[in-house]
Amino acid sequence: MQIDLIIDRKDNVINLCEIKFSLGKYKMTKKYASEIQNKVNSFIANVTSQNKAIFPTIITTYGLETNIHNGIFVNEVYLDDIFLDF
Repeated sequence: MQIDLIIDRKDNVINLCEIKFSLGKYKMTKKYASEIQNKVNSFIANVTSQNKAIFPTIITTYGLETNIHNGIFVNEVYLDDIFLDF
Protein backbone atom coordinates (compact mmCIF):
# COMPACT_ATOMS: atom_id res chain seq x y z
CA MET A 1 0.00 0.00 0.00
CA GLN A 2 1.32 3.43 -0.93
CA ILE A 3 0.05 6.65 0.60
CA ASP A 4 1.42 9.84 -0.96
CA LEU A 5 1.27 12.04 2.15
CA ILE A 6 0.20 11.50 5.76
CA ILE A 7 -0.57 14.49 7.97
CA ASP A 8 -0.96 13.45 11.62
CA ARG A 9 -2.57 16.43 13.30
CA LYS A 10 -2.67 17.34 17.00
CA ASP A 11 -6.47 17.39 16.93
CA ASN A 12 -6.56 13.57 16.54
CA VAL A 13 -7.20 13.70 12.81
CA ILE A 14 -5.01 12.08 10.18
CA ASN A 15 -5.23 13.29 6.58
CA LEU A 16 -4.38 10.46 4.19
CA CYS A 17 -3.49 12.37 1.03
CA GLU A 18 -3.55 11.17 -2.54
CA ILE A 19 -1.75 13.48 -4.96
CA LYS A 20 -2.78 13.47 -8.62
CA PHE A 21 -1.56 15.56 -11.54
CA SER A 22 -3.71 16.13 -14.60
CA LEU A 23 -4.00 18.78 -17.27
CA GLY A 24 -7.64 19.34 -16.35
CA LYS A 25 -9.99 18.24 -13.62
CA TYR A 26 -9.11 14.76 -12.35
CA LYS A 27 -11.76 12.12 -13.03
CA MET A 28 -12.35 9.64 -10.22
CA THR A 29 -13.32 6.12 -11.22
CA LYS A 30 -15.20 3.49 -9.27
CA LYS A 31 -12.06 1.33 -9.22
CA TYR A 32 -9.86 4.11 -7.86
CA ALA A 33 -12.44 5.05 -5.21
CA SER A 34 -12.43 1.40 -4.11
CA GLU A 35 -8.61 1.43 -3.92
CA ILE A 36 -8.72 4.54 -1.71
CA GLN A 37 -11.28 2.92 0.59
CA ASN A 38 -9.05 -0.17 0.86
CA LYS A 39 -6.06 2.02 1.79
CA VAL A 40 -8.10 3.78 4.48
CA ASN A 41 -9.36 0.48 5.90
CA SER A 42 -5.87 -1.02 5.89
CA PHE A 43 -4.40 2.07 7.54
CA ILE A 44 -7.03 1.97 10.27
CA ALA A 45 -6.55 -1.76 10.86
CA ASN A 46 -2.75 -1.85 10.77
CA VAL A 47 -1.27 1.55 11.55
CA THR A 48 -3.35 3.91 13.63
CA SER A 49 -5.06 3.74 16.97
CA GLN A 50 -8.83 3.82 17.30
CA ASN A 51 -8.91 7.36 18.74
CA LYS A 52 -7.99 9.17 15.51
CA ALA A 53 -10.31 10.24 12.72
CA ILE A 54 -9.12 9.49 9.19
CA PHE A 55 -9.83 12.10 6.51
CA PRO A 56 -9.07 10.89 2.97
CA THR A 57 -7.82 13.98 1.13
CA ILE A 58 -7.06 14.55 -2.54
CA ILE A 59 -4.52 17.07 -3.79
CA THR A 60 -4.90 17.82 -7.52
CA THR A 61 -3.81 20.44 -10.00
CA TYR A 62 -7.32 21.61 -11.00
CA GLY A 63 -9.72 19.75 -8.71
CA LEU A 64 -12.03 16.84 -9.31
CA GLU A 65 -14.47 16.36 -12.14
CA THR A 66 -17.90 16.06 -10.54
CA ASN A 67 -19.17 12.47 -10.32
CA ILE A 68 -20.58 9.96 -7.83
CA HIS A 69 -17.16 8.56 -6.87
CA ASN A 70 -15.76 11.78 -5.34
CA GLY A 71 -17.54 11.19 -2.02
CA ILE A 72 -14.65 9.07 -0.76
CA PHE A 73 -12.69 12.27 -0.07
CA VAL A 74 -13.41 14.42 2.97
CA ASN A 75 -11.11 17.24 1.77
CA GLU A 76 -9.95 18.50 -1.62
CA VAL A 77 -6.89 20.70 -2.10
CA TYR A 78 -6.08 22.35 -5.43
CA LEU A 79 -2.85 23.71 -6.78
CA ASP A 80 -4.17 27.26 -6.30
CA ASP A 81 -4.66 26.50 -2.58
CA ILE A 82 -0.95 25.72 -2.27
CA PHE A 83 0.59 28.34 -4.55
CA LEU A 84 -1.09 31.67 -3.83
CA ASP A 85 -0.57 34.72 -6.02
CA PHE A 86 0.55 37.80 -4.09
